[in-house]
Amino acid sequence: MVAHKLRLLLTTASIALGVALLAGTLILTNTMGIAFDMLFGKIGSGTDTVVRAEAPFTQTEGVGTNRGPIAASVLDQVKKVDGVRAAEGTVQGYALLTDTHGKAITTNGGAPTNGYSMPSDEELRGDVELLSGHAPTNAHEVAIDATSAEDHDIALGSSIKVLFQGPTQEFTVVGTIGYGDGIKDLGGTTSAYFDPATAQKVLGTPGAFDQINVSAADGVSQAELADRISDVIPAGTEAVTGKAVAEENADATKQNFSIVGILFGIFAGIALFVGSFIIWNTFTMTVTQRSREIALLRAIGARRRQVMSSLLLEALGLGLFASAVGFGLGIGVAKGLKWLMDAVGFALPFTSLQIEASQVWISLAVGVGVTVVAALVPARRATKVLPIEALRESTPGAEKSSKLRAVIGLAVIAAGAGALWASLYADGGMKLFGLGLGAAMVGVIIALPVAVRPLAAAIATPLRLRGLPGELAKQNAARNPRRTSATAAALMIGLTLVVSMGVFASSLKASFGDVLSDRVDADLYVVTSSAQAPGYSPSVLAAVKGVDGVDEVSANGWGQARFDGQDSGFSSIDPGNADEVLALNVEKGSLADLGKDDVMVARSAAKEHGWKVGDTVTAEFAESGKHQLHVAAVYEGKGWISDDFVVSRAAQEALAGPQLVSNAFVTIDAGADRAEVQDAIAAALADHPDAKVLDRAGFEKEASGFIDQLLTFMTVMLALAVMIALLGIVNTLALSVFERTRELGLLRAVGMTRSQVRAMVRWESAVISLIGAVSGAALGIGIGLAMSQILKDEGIKSISIPVLQIAVYVAVAAAAGVLAAVGPARSAAKVDVLKAVVTD
Repeated sequence: MVAHKLRLLLTTASIALGVALLAGTLILTNTMGIAFDMLFGKIGSGTDTVVRAEAPFTQTEGVGTNRGPIAASVLDQVKKVDGVRAAEGTVQGYALLTDTHGKAITTNGGAPTNGYSMPSDEELRGDVELLSGHAPTNAHEVAIDATSAEDHDIALGSSIKVLFQGPTQEFTVVGTIGYGDGIKDLGGTTSAYFDPATAQKVLGTPGAFDQINVSAADGVSQAELADRISDVIPAGTEAVTGKAVAEENADATKQNFSIVGILFGIFAGIALFVGSFIIWNTFTMTVTQRSREIALLRAIGARRRQVMSSLLLEALGLGLFASAVGFGLGIGVAKGLKWLMDAVGFALPFTSLQIEASQVWISLAVGVGVTVVAALVPARRATKVLPIEALRESTPGAEKSSKLRAVIGLAVIAAGAGALWASLYADGGMKLFGLGLGAAMVGVIIALPVAVRPLAAAIATPLRLRGLPGELAKQNAARNPRRTSATAAALMIGLTLVVSMGVFASSLKASFGDVLSDRVDADLYVVTSSAQAPGYSPSVLAAVKGVDGVDEVSANGWGQARFDGQDSGFSSIDPGNADEVLALNVEKGSLADLGKDDVMVARSAAKEHGWKVGDTVTAEFAESGKHQLHVAAVYEGKGWISDDFVVSRAAQEALAGPQLVSNAFVTIDAGADRAEVQDAIAAALADHPDAKVLDRAGFEKEASGFIDQLLTFMTVMLALAVMIALLGIVNTLALSVFERTRELGLLRAVGMTRSQVRAMVRWESAVISLIGAVSGAALGIGIGLAMSQILKDEGIKSISIPVLQIAVYVAVAAAAGVLAAVGPARSAAKVDVLKAVVTD
């Protein structure tokens, strides 16, 4: 392997890139986990015990568990407990900062915009520290996180507005807050701190706290203090150690963001899978080219086991070297992934990169394992080389297609198609759907060599216009179907995933437009000022309702609870006017009967549980416990509102506490000019920068923009797999040129020019690339359509294939294939004619 530096370099690169993404994922997720631990440890470092309301079950939405308030009278009881040095009630809630120009300071990735009470006792503040100014002391002062102050030029003494779930208020900035070790914000969030009395008024309910933080006297442990306090606090409350609360919050947050590690891990697996094709191809060609050498070894006594061991040791060494290089690159990849997450608005806490020995061993083990496994089949084939082969000239010959391979491939494809059909039309479920997709892709990979020759003939038809180089390019691409298919399959996998995501995203956008057309009858839409914000203040609704020309304003929201013992999301609506803007298709009962103790259920849920109008459903909320809700109506369960359970907004407020508004639909008076009303609403929202008004086109554009942003993220991640596939094309062509040295020499000897040789190699690369691209596009379209179909009950009703976008993907793949052939084509053109035709 060392004797062929280009082969070593390209194969190493293909392994190293996949390992780099894996190592980067491991480093990034570990770093984020430690950052969360540090973050919550800092916040709660001064608290030894936390007194809070008990929660009936764990419901995580961002950080920790949503709990009900605790009566302020409990604070007096806690202060009397022996061993308590200091105790203060705390509250937190929605508080959106604005800059000095009244513009909302929004966060990336839906990070919270929270307000907090600032403890009077400095030790209870933990690592929450004043970097400048002083703590707020009255109802007109606020301290804000240093990042917001610096990024938005908010100086001490500035007057800013802060938006709450209640009325917006104006405050003077008297301090900036940090969190120790140079940290100036809580993982991309914004923070506003008020004196305790003001915080109770603007963030919570006067006379109640979210929790009580307690500091222990010297010599009293956290556990001991928690036990003492537990003996005196009323039923329905609990005392927990500060360490346990910090770990609970960190674990809950890490669980919520575990999808990040899973997602990056999937992309790393794809990259390594694609790289395995290149390894297999490289070792297969190496065995073919060294057949005489292997045969000589066999002739002088080398056993099959020794031949296989030598090749596997070669693969082992290559895997170790490439994996080590990949881990080194992975450190840079971890920083790149963090940058990518920030770029798409997914900000998370971060600290210096945390590299551990386990990450190194996992990366090396995976890289070496993939390399050795990919080399097993070629190594086994090498053991079958007979000693007599040493007497034969090693020349590249044509390979016959395997009928058995075709049968196996078609059988696997049929099995996958059957599983897909069962999941789509026979309620087979998502697991069967995933198995079907996997089987279909594996079947295509197995059967692809059989399709290489007809595909090459069809794709290369235009090359006839290029004369002899074009014809030879077609023949060379089809000469060894397994080699060509292995090279093309790597590109096919990447294009399959990119195209399938494109089709799914296009169908999702088309379905969103159809839902607006068919299920929503609104003139204007009031949405959050940031697409990823959790919602806006209910005070926005009053501002919009007061605008001349506005007829109805119908708000909706969402939440999580436990219905009939099962965790589920739910929607909330205004039953007084929801039917005027939404086509809910109520089949039984009446929307008008949806009160504070009622629920509307989807048809599918009613059928599954046997519910009918008048029955009761047990619902359990983290904030208020169990409630018996009466079924007031049964609706279709499809359209803009598609959750199994729907409650009124009043019920949500009563059962789950104060809520933000997700969005609101606005209808205007007959004869009113929509553009004028929209401008008037925009003016009314000048004091509510957490919301904005859009017409239908703007609403669709905003939703499409968010989908496109996610698609871009997916495409960038899959680009690494495509890059590895292109390295495979370079590798295959370079080895092929080396293998065909005599053939190239003979072509030059009979009059072929250097430019024709270069053209032949470039067109061969283009044919191979297009085989992978066309196959990937076709398979990707099929998978994208299947994904859209399986999710039809989730609102994806329309099918849309972005033909132009897919055509661009295929064209770019072909162009990349031509560029990948530049090096091998130049090498082929430089073949020495006399040396090439000499027989060893």
